[in-house]
Amino acid sequence: MTKRDEQILHAYYAVQVILFLVIKVSEQLLRVPGEGDPGLPGSPLAVMRYSVIVCNFLMIIYLHSRYGYHFSIQDTLIPVAFTLTLMADTCMCILKDARPMGYLLFTLVETVYMIYMKPTRKSISIRLILYAVILLVLKFKVAKMFTFDNILAMANIVQLTVNLFCAWIQKYKIKNRETLLFALGITLFVGCDYSILVRTLATGDSSMSHLVYNISAFLVWTCYIPSQVLLLRSYVEKIRCKSE
Repeated sequence: MTKRDEQILHAYYAVQVILFLVIKVSEQLLRVPGEGDPGLPGSPLAVMRYSVIVCNFLMIIYLHSRYGYHFSIQDTLIPVAFTLTLMADTCMCILKDARPMGYLLFTLVETVYMIYMKPTRKSISIRLILYAVILLVLKFKVAKMFTFDNILAMANIVQLTVNLFCAWIQKYKIKNRETLLFALGITLFVGCDYSILVRTLATGDSSMSHLVYNISAFLVWTCYIPSQVLLLRSYVEKIRCKSE
């Protein structure tokens, strides 16, 4: 990478750190005790969160435009995933009543990461079986949660969970910084989505439910922002390896 591109990359990291701190402070200042997340679609907090995703998208598109000619079609799947992530967060942070489409797009994001890691028949079978089991549990054990939104959300959870194991298996097979950063990024991505799941389940009037809700709500973007930075960093490592 050129010196100028390294400087741009460092500026990107600085912006991400600043946005992260501003968002986390704003979450606490805007949160009303006993109420939900203050970052509803279209709110100032949601727009700040969305700006992080826009920043990620612009950075990876810039890098791909500069160095993408080195890459195979397989390698270009990371920028594709970031593009879908931007679209998904448009539904989650900006558009109202677009959450189902957001879940669907995030499932596509995880599907792209699955393809990037070159799935086997075994891993695909595990995903399908796990999804079928979850749907059966929702249908017959927690019927009130068997909604269109939750069906899409569970598809995303399944893809992300299996991706977590595949990413760490890949890391131990190919021992380099790129696979390590990718695995760490997917791990924090899982932390974000499972925090959303716990936050959704933590309903009720008990003080324990409020505590669990507040902790899981705090963890959502605490995990999500670093996860995207780490995934981008894995792409940067790929660029450096290809450029050598």
